[in-house]
Amino acid sequence: MNKNTQIKISYDVQKFPFREVIEEVLGTKFIEKIHLEEEYEVFVKGTDQSTTWHRRYYSNLEKFLPHYEKFIYEVIRPHFKEEIVYQKVPTFRTQLVSNLGVFSFHKDRDYQHNQEELNFFLPITDAYETNTIWVESEEDKADYAPMNALYGETVMWNGCHLSHGNKLNTTSNTRISVDFRVIPISKYQEDPSAGSIYTKMKFAIGDYYNVTA
Repeated sequence: MNKNTQIKISYDVQKFPFREVIEEVLGTKFIEKIHLEEEYEVFVKGTDQSTTWHRRYYSNLEKFLPHYEKFIYEVIRPHFKEEIVYQKVPTFRTQLVSNLGVFSFHKDRDYQHNQEELNFFLPITDAYETNTIWVESEEDKADYAPMNALYGETVMWNGCHLSHGNKLNTTSNTRISVDFRVIPISKYQEDPSAGSIYTKMKFAIGDYYNVTA
């Protein structure tokens, strides 16, 4: 895959009912409007990993992970000609109205990520305009554009080499999404010194990653 390419993949939301699962986990049927349900911090630095909704997601992974594992095997794995190493627990994101999700534009390699990783953006609500990720079209070009995607679509792209981040969400809807990373097994090399700064997990199979069989 060319590092500048975005590949949009559609899937059956009846077979993979991510929205219904997330609604159950978050305790609401109106996930685009969670910003109206309780007060929240306006992020001025860092990232979006400390809200009430994040705690609910990570405390109820047993409800989400079986659907995710099935999605990896049935939707993602067929796009590769070999087994894949994949992120064991997908990262949960909220971009609340009048807020940021990730403060700084960055490349994932800035945070020790394997340079062979491919990113997958999986919106649980429609992602568009300023409530989605903004990505440059070529490395260091800085011509940022929104990665628009509907619920029922996932986008494969290269976050390790393309700078990306968020703009202030000026839409009327919160964006809920998960994202995860995949490496073709032939390109996987373990770096025992590297690890996630947020989860404190090593970038290794059995810790940050699983592998298909």
